[in-house]
Formats: sequence, structure tokens, C-alpha cells
Amino acid sequence: MSDSRTDALAVRALTHPLRLRLLDLLRFEGPSTATLLGRQVGESSGSTSYHLRQLARYGFIEEAPARAGRERWWRYRNRRVSLEAGGGGGRELLAELLSREAYALDHFLAQRPLPPEWDAGSFFTTLALRLTADELADLSRSMQALLGRFRRAEADDAPADARPVRLLAFGYPVPVEET
Repeated sequence: MSDSRTDALAVRALTHPLRLRLLDLLRFEGPSTATLLGRQVGESSGSTSYHLRQLARYGFIEEAPARAGRERWWRYRNRRVSLEAGGGGGRELLAELLSREAYALDHFLAQRPLPPEWDAGSFFTTLALRLTADELADLSRSMQALLGRFRRAEADDAPADARPVRLLAFGYPVPVEET
């Protein structure tokens, strides 16, 4: 169970673009060190290490089992955050996350053709539904339960032919026009 004060601080921790980039790298490319991540993002290992510790402080990443050498390895950790309307930088974070996802979608659409099985499995769906607030919340819970079946903590847990996949879904009420 999350506490709204902790979630507000966690949201603020995510509003830094470098932290979001590091989180994406760990989420889609797997465990890494501050040094390796720093090279990928063009930052010093000290700067990268600081931002990784901030992500760990709020539970977005955790230490991974050590590998060869003495460096600290980090891995992505799924952590849900409750965003309250209008508070704690939630709207700014959502805008930044949406911008990052739009960029990723543009990159996907611009790439050369995918192998047929991946092209056939890719999808984009948009629906117009009429739901109550309780039904919308139930839809959210149902989607989380369904998606939980496919979540794999580590690349080692996935089949050999598995690839990182981005999934983006929205569910929100259409603003009511004032007359």
C-alpha cells in the first residue's frame, strides 16, 4: 500500500529526464552499472550513480546480484505510484512520460519492417467506452491482473526469442464541456 506523501516524493524523483532515461535503460536492456549507463547517456559515473541512488531510494530500482568486478549493479524494480490530480508534479511527470512514449512510438514506426511474426503481433487500439468511475477503476485492475501474467523480472526468466516490448494504455474520462 502506498502513502500519498511518499508517492508525491517519488513522483518528484522521477521528474528528472536523466532518471527517466536511466530507468528506461534498466527496464528494457536489463541490469547495469553506473559506469556502463553513464557511457550510454553521456554522463559521468558519479552523476549517474547519484541519480541511480535516488531511483533506488524511492523503490524504482534495486541492487542486482554482483557480477565480475567490484562495481555495484542495478536492476529495474516495478513500483506503482499513485498520482493525485494537481499535486506533487504528477501532471508534469505524465507529460514527460507521454512525450517519451510518443518518441518511442515514432522510432518504432520509422524502423525497417519487422519480422512477420512481430509485425502481426504488434497492435494499436483505441476505443470509446461509456463507463462509471467504478467501472473505469475495475478496468484498470483487470488490465493490471492480465498484464501481470506476462511480467518477467529478468531477461533470464524470458524465453530465448523474447524481446522488450513497450505497452501503453490510457483510460480517462473525456473532459466535460461547460455550457
